[in-house]
Amino acid sequence: MGNQHQQQSKQTIEKLMKSGVELFSLHGYSNTSIEQIVKHAGYSKGGFYAHFSGKEEFLLKIIKEGIDFYFEDLLSALNRKDRDLLSNFQQYSLRLLNEAYEKGSSSLLIQGCMISNELPQIKERLIVQMEEWRQFLTHFFQVMKDEGIAGSPLDARTLATAAMALFNGINLQHFVDDRIRLEDMLLVIIELLQVQKHD
Repeated sequence: MGNQHQQQSKQTIEKLMKSGVELFSLHGYSNTSIEQIVKHAGYSKGGFYAHFSGKEEFLLKIIKEGIDFYFEDLLSALNRKDRDLLSNFQQYSLRLLNEAYEKGSSSLLIQGCMISNELPQIKERLIVQMEEWRQFLTHFFQVMKDEGIAGSPLDARTLATAAMALFNGINLQHFVDDRIRLEDMLLVIIELLQVQKHD
């Protein structure tokens, strides 16, 4: 029985999150109620509270889920014996740009940042979440520096902060004007890392 229940649970969470992305993107976080989210998804409020403690946690989970897979990918790249960190980094970053954008996570991350001053709970959680991502990227860039792949004189943490700023910035520009290509961000990061060309 457990497995079927888990499947249903997973489906409920996915439907609710999809509904949240649509409504938050349309009306904004503050103007969207839990009631509207569950109605749009075809569930009851009980269905919502079975999985989320409230709207803040719900928003943060959408943001986290849509971006976390990238860090899992990068971690698997670090753990591989026959790794090619540069091409892994490029491949996974491209996937992140496109998937996080399609899922709505990157635009909700920006929205979360914009409203965080009015909502201390969201602000606190975003600080922790972003710092977690920044620390991981710092570690990844440090390994690239140690292995002579990245030659940038900037320290790894500064590079990580800059990479996150580029991610948010390109998403914002693409959101306003889709002629701005998401993948252009990658060229800038590669330049920023000063990748050493080995013949």
